[in-house]
Amino acid sequence: MMGDPEAVKAWQLGSMVGAPCLTIIDYGGQENTSGYCPIDDEGTPARKNYLIKNGVLTGRLHSTHTANVLGESPTSNARAMNFEYEPIVRMTSTYIENGNMTFDELLKRAEGGLYFYNFKHGSGGSTFTIAPLRAYFIRNGKLAEPVRVSVISGSVFETLKNIEACGDDFHLESSCFGGCGKMEQWPLPVADGGPSILVNEMQVS
Repeated sequence: MMGDPEAVKAWQLGSMVGAPCLTIIDYGGQENTSGYCPIDDEGTPARKNYLIKNGVLTGRLHSTHTANVLGESPTSNARAMNFEYEPIVRMTSTYIENGNMTFDELLKRAEGGLYFYNFKHGSGGSTFTIAPLRAYFIRNGKLAEPVRVSVISGSVFETLKNIEACGDDFHLESSCFGGCGKMEQWPLPVADGGPSILVNEMQVS
């Protein structure tokens, strides 16, 4: 944000950036996860940071420095790999809040679509690409035969607005092998997750 004025315009707080059912949170207080960070490396206690709430952009992740530059509040996201590195803005446990629709109900609404289970790797900014771990065709409200899919991709803004529903099957994924990489500080332990999500349109190849 600090180095890209266009990004500040595109990601203005208060903007409607997703479907009304979408809420995204970053919270370092999630115990027993690889994203657990009750106090960041500047001494700021963890708090639940709503990045998107009911589709509206409501917050960002900050250190004390970035918060001062953008006139916002620190969020307990200043983290360093170890004492050799400067604390920089990093995620902790970042996840999509669960909805109230069961997985079976989501499958029935997604008739003729594809179900993607987890991912191998991905990257993103204003656009994203994700390589699914497994994919299945949805037929008669059930998971059917597996499908070979290389990547799913699209515009972040468009895809967030194309979300139709979020399930109630919330899961937070931890990892003992790695995490987030930024400015040569890799692998910082983080966690991510959420429920099953129904998206009505996405590029699949």
